[in-house]
Amino acid sequence: MTRYKSPNDSADYRLIEDFDPTLVHKVAKWYLPILEKYYRAEFIGLENIPDGPFLGVGNHTGIHYMPESYLWLCKYHSNHEHRPMYTLMHDFVYRVAEKLRLPLHALGILDADKGSAYEALREGCAVTVYPAGDRDNAKPFYERNEIDFFGHTGYVKLALNARVPIVPVVGVGGGESVFTLTSGSRFAEWTGLKKYLKIHTWPVFWSFPFGWHVGHFPTLGLPLPTQVTVSVLEPIDTSGYAEDAASDPLIIAELNAKVLHAMQAEVDRLVKGRIPVIGRIGKK
Repeated sequence: MTRYKSPNDSADYRLIEDFDPTLVHKVAKWYLPILEKYYRAEFIGLENIPDGPFLGVGNHTGIHYMPESYLWLCKYHSNHEHRPMYTLMHDFVYRVAEKLRLPLHALGILDADKGSAYEALREGCAVTVYPAGDRDNAKPFYERNEIDFFGHTGYVKLALNARVPIVPVVGVGGGESVFTLTSGSRFAEWTGLKKYLKIHTWPVFWSFPFGWHVGHFPTLGLPLPTQVTVSVLEPIDTSGYAEDAASDPLIIAELNAKVLHAMQAEVDRLVKGRIPVIGRIGKK
C-alpha cells in the first residue's frame, strides 16, 4: 500500500496497490464535460456526499454504456477535495480488462472483492458498489426504472463491518440509451454463463445506428443522447448498530429494505412526467 495526502487538506490516506489519484482526477476532468453535454446531465444532492469514508450504492442501466455510473464517477473524481474512491467491477469484466492491460488499479477499479473494499474503507477511502451487477444494466426497457438488487445484501454487511454510512446514488435515464428487449437471463443460466462466469444475463438490445445486438460485447454504435439525472441521497448511518450486526439477518434485511425504498422513491419522483430520451418536463 502507498500513502497519499490530499492537496486540499491534511488528510493522509493509505491507498491500495497503485491507485493514482492524480491520473483519476485528470481523466475525470477531461471526460466529465463530454458526458455532461451528451447526456444533458443533472446532478442532485452532491451536498450529501460525506466528509468521511462511505459506501456508495448505485443502480446502473444501459448495457455497457451505463451513463449513470460514468457520470457519478467522473463527477466525484473531478473534485480534488473529495477523498480517494474505489469502484468494484464485475469479476469477469475485470479479468478481461486485465488481459487488455488496462490501468485498472491506477484508476481505482478493484475486482468485486469484499476484502479489498473493506480495507479501502478502513483506511479512510470511499467505495462505490453496484450490487445488482449485470442484471441491473441488462434490464428490459420496461423495467429500467425498477430498483432491484436481486437479493444481494453483501454491501450492507460491508458497511456494517467497516462502520461507514451507506450513500444511495440514484440514476435515471441510462436505460433509455439503448432499448433492451430481454435480459436473456434464461439463456445465461442454460449455457452455464451464470454458473461459470457469474454472468446472469445475455441481453438482446437495439442501439444507434446499427440496430440489434446480442450479448455484452461492446458495439461500434453510440448510446442515444438521453437525458440522465444522478441524485445522491442522504447517508444512511450504520454506526449505531452493535459490532456483530453484520451477522444478524434481520438487521441486514432492515437496512437493505431501507436503501431499496429510498432509491425507488427517488426514481419514482424523478421519472414522474419524464418522456423517454427527452427527459423530464417540469421541475424536479
